[in-house]
Amino acid sequence: MRRLLPALTFAFSLAAGVGATHADEAAPAETPAAEPQASAEEWEDEDDWLFADGPDPAERDAIEGSNRFCFGFNEAFYEYVADPIARGFAWLVPEPGRRALHRFFENLDSPALLVNDILQLAPLDASKTTARFAINSTVGLLGLFDPAGAIGIENHHTDFGETLAVWGTPGGSYVVIPLLGPSTARDTFGQLVDTALDPALWFASPVQQVVLRTSGGLSEYDVERVRLEALRATSVDFYAAIRGAYLMDRDAKVEERRAGRWWIDQPRPAVETAQ
Repeated sequence: MRRLLPALTFAFSLAAGVGATHADEAAPAETPAAEPQASAEEWEDEDDWLFADGPDPAERDAIEGSNRFCFGFNEAFYEYVADPIARGFAWLVPEPGRRALHRFFENLDSPALLVNDILQLAPLDASKTTARFAINSTVGLLGLFDPAGAIGIENHHTDFGETLAVWGTPGGSYVVIPLLGPSTARDTFGQLVDTALDPALWFASPVQQVVLRTSGGLSEYDVERVRLEALRATSVDFYAAIRGAYLMDRDAKVEERRAGRWWIDQPRPAVETAQ
């Protein structure tokens, strides 16, 4: 991790100094070479975990100790609370009903989705979001059915964390949020903004909000439960597996949202030089 860089720099410098001492015993004295200067990356504040980043998932987990503690708490909650409720829900409600409930909560997220489409300067996605919300909220009975998808208006997903990423905000350190699961420093802030854009926050009573959020979380868990169980059964370190899977999936989604944006990574025309 980046916190080890200063120590590693010191160790390499020490080893280089010892090697130079032995070389001086067998060779004539030469003008001493300039000592290597530590890079800005190496001298960065060790406590600046918020912007920890890197290609390796472990390098992006600057607070792994506390993350593993929260992960253990979440695992216990899922095992003793969420999973029994989800299994009971699956036993009581047939699969078509569970999928309809999932579509209902997806439709409820449409206002936040539309705001993020606009902020990402994605007019085509914004028009699809508007059309889907209008059709599914009326013909689709508040989103329980998906007639918009049946006529070819495909669904997509994005959030404010991806909006920040599109405009160049780094992901920051990997974070495990109690009850909510894996995230990053950037996406945690994004979740707060998306929550503020939730219509239920403005039009539902506190009791109704609790019911809606609990039902929405149960619906999402019901969809992902099989994949989570398969990953848990095949992982030596389930925490590391979840971390790697989340960051890989998140990076792929961010790159997908960034693709095609005219202000990002535009190739410059080649300039021919005179021969």
